[in-house]
Amino acid sequence: MKEPLYVFSHQRACKAFWAKQPDGFLPTALSANEFYNQISYIPSLVKIPKSVRRLLLANAIERVLEDLPSENDEHLLVFKRSFLGYLESSNFVGHFFNELAKFDLDIHQIQDRDIYGDFTHHLEVLERIYKHYTTQLKDLGFYDPILRLKPKLVPPVLQRFSRVEFYLGGSLNLYEQELLFAVSALVPVFLHVRVDRYNKDFLNFLKLDLKEDFSYKIDLQALQEGKDALIQSAHKPLRTENIRIHHFNSRLEQVGLALAKVQEWLEAGLEPSKLAIITPDSSLTAHLHLLDTQRNLNFAFGQNVKWAYQAYFEALKHLQANPDTPPLEDLNAQCEALMAALKASQALQDFHQEFYNTHAKVKALLPHYTFDDWRELYTRALEEQRVDDTTGGQVKVLDVLECRGLDFDRVVILDFTDQLVPNLADHDLFLNSKIRANLNIPTLKNKQNLQKHYYYQILKNSQEIDIAYHSAHNATHSKMLLELGLEGQIVQGAFNLFPPERKHPYQEDTCTALIPPNFIFSATRLNDFLACPRRFYLKYLQHYTPPESKNASTGIFLHKLLKTHYEQHPTTPITAATLLDLAKTDHPKWQQMSALEQFSFEVIVDKMQSFFDKERTRLQQCQVVACEKKFTFSLAGFTLTGQIDRIDKFNDGSCALLDYKFKASKELKADTLESVKESQDFQLSLYALAVAAELGHASLQASFYSLKDAELITETTEVLQAKQERLIQILESFKRPIDFVKNAHKKNCQYCAYQDICGVEYQERKGY
Repeated sequence: MKEPLYVFSHQRACKAFWAKQPDGFLPTALSANEFYNQISYIPSLVKIPKSVRRLLLANAIERVLEDLPSENDEHLLVFKRSFLGYLESSNFVGHFFNELAKFDLDIHQIQDRDIYGDFTHHLEVLERIYKHYTTQLKDLGFYDPILRLKPKLVPPVLQRFSRVEFYLGGSLNLYEQELLFAVSALVPVFLHVRVDRYNKDFLNFLKLDLKEDFSYKIDLQALQEGKDALIQSAHKPLRTENIRIHHFNSRLEQVGLALAKVQEWLEAGLEPSKLAIITPDSSLTAHLHLLDTQRNLNFAFGQNVKWAYQAYFEALKHLQANPDTPPLEDLNAQCEALMAALKASQALQDFHQEFYNTHAKVKALLPHYTFDDWRELYTRALEEQRVDDTTGGQVKVLDVLECRGLDFDRVVILDFTDQLVPNLADHDLFLNSKIRANLNIPTLKNKQNLQKHYYYQILKNSQEIDIAYHSAHNATHSKMLLELGLEGQIVQGAFNLFPPERKHPYQEDTCTALIPPNFIFSATRLNDFLACPRRFYLKYLQHYTPPESKNASTGIFLHKLLKTHYEQHPTTPITAATLLDLAKTDHPKWQQMSALEQFSFEVIVDKMQSFFDKERTRLQQCQVVACEKKFTFSLAGFTLTGQIDRIDKFNDGSCALLDYKFKASKELKADTLESVKESQDFQLSLYALAVAAELGHASLQASFYSLKDAELITETTEVLQAKQERLIQILESFKRPIDFVKNAHKKNCQYCAYQDICGVEYQERKGY
């Protein structure tokens, strides 16, 4: 007699299913991945191993880089080099190709939908990588889903079973949907789904009227035949009375809640298999492992592989290449000797053997790979391995994906913050939502909702839930709490690792002081005073200097590069290639930047093409006579100082004072005579005064110069004079004691570094 086959999202769900069965022979259960692998195949091809796939993709990127020098378009060449540099340092290409394969798309279909050409150059680069990569696949006899080959079913495997009970824990991509419907033509398939507000869109392929908070059993054969396919349905709404939410000031304090709850559960004699600590990712587990002195926890992620194989990792660093042996064979021999000396575990030996056997097949494609290259690849692959946790703890620590389809008695969910729930990776952000919707692939909101679906099902299928979030580094709770109406159930400080801070009645400070007569003013300092006197007081009189922001650091870097070029070549327009060459060869900051920061800077340069074009025409009429020209002069008894980004001298003898701004011109504003009274920006008027005092130029123009769209935003001579008159009035007021009050308007508080000192909570920033 045939038995049914049960399919679940992952192996842990299979084990939970078997644990519920009575004594005797257990029914057959597979994870979804095992199911698809066993029932289908691609004739004459072997699925490419993950590590080999990464290797071939890296090789394809290198090949594309080698082909680039033949490009004639300098602007395009700069962009492609930048984009390829980013791709080399990330897993983006693999994830992008995976998404194409899942939804049976090719790159040309994306280009057809990209009507504004936002991704034209990106897609051209990716298409070249695709061609090189697929050529390598065919040469080696490997199969990758990106090839879009239709798999063949294996009927004998399916016909062993009376039916397939498929429990859907997440979503099915197009490939999985088509295969499952094909299976239903050979054997009855019953699809079990739990529907909620977050996953409803992912079930549209069923073309059924499914209601939220219902679970269904669906007959796919009947669905294909147009018959009534709904076999069973059950309503189970979310119960909120069993959910407690805890706020902590620091991330580490959440661990106190987790450990206290685990102790409470075990003392109450609850079944350990129905208990769990759940995290969005594995980044908090190091703290849990360190503070779990009773060893009550068992980490499903496994031990940190670098801890488990610490001696092996350390020894790998000191291996020396043998010039008489091919690099991969040399690494293999030295690692085998190392494992023998360290009495390595069987798991480590198995990993090593699989790595060598797999990569020996592709080494001919990589003759340029040195011993160090192979060791780097080997180390990276080893870092991705999981080492089973053998500490013997009873309560499992799981990530959210491992909880799909499971029911619990008690759970604690940690890190339930807006930064991690939901959490999108870099590769999820490629292609905007409009293009994604047109291609019928998940939008960013869909991806976020799928993650929320996993959490929602945990909340529905657990008897008691404790949720923890923290407010460190401007984090707040996930917006999902607001969507579910749970924000009113937040408990403050019930499980703190540290004693609560002592609260004192808030008393507003009075900051009255006289600005020293030797105080030196600049445009920035004046701006700070006019934006908020209290900020000026804290920053310049109390000397509480905030850390430099990344944006400011990038701006300074860009200014220095422009200065370097124009001091040496005052009549030669700068180009994108020249700017990037200067960055990479003449400036130490480039070496201090991460690959992502370097790519971000290269993207900034790519967005400056209008500026480079404008420079070609502008420098036909003028030349650069000064860059970052420092000035100092006296006005109303005070010293004023600063530096002018650039001074141009035209053929008719007139001068232009330029202040670079990496903003679009529509974001820049020139004052008018009517707005002078409210103005907080005296930069251009200071420039004009400085030039008049030091260089004696009467005929001049002062402008902001947009590096994005190359527009000049100029203030008229009348406005400059009016602002200079107001500046004198302001400086005269500084000769008397000043009450440095806070600005009553909070618009300047959003990005201010002194929020905490002032006691100001800018609600939009804080997320309340």
